[in-house]
Amino acid sequence: MKHKGSSRKRSASGRGRRLLPAVLVVVVFFAGLAILAPAPEWRWFVGFYALMSALSFSLYGLDKRASTRGGWRTSEARLHLVELLGGWPGALLAQRVFWHKTRKTSFQVVFYLAVAVNLVALGWLIFADNL
Repeated sequence: MKHKGSSRKRSASGRGRRLLPAVLVVVVFFAGLAILAPAPEWRWFVGFYALMSALSFSLYGLDKRASTRGGWRTSEARLHLVELLGGWPGALLAQRVFWHKTRKTSFQVVFYLAVAVNLVALGWLIFADNL
């Protein structure tokens, strides 16, 4: 017999199916960044994105914990700002790991817009001298 709330639990295999594509996107992004960024600055770019991703992942984790325990919440505006400033890889992973902010369509639209704007700005920074 099923107990109350079991339908909301995520199976380990289901979580893996959702996490693997996100991990692949993040690995490809960081590998591409290391390859495409100019030689003297590539470490700075990778380090900055890694730091912002760690911050974003942490904010998502804290917000998820607060949402289940009724504590202080991180504003969506703050989450989106960190994503926009380079933390989107960590946010993408956090959404899959914590199963947080994945069902709210308006949040996802702004998330993917932040990713797109960040990638356009990054492309401009990397390739502006070649234009």
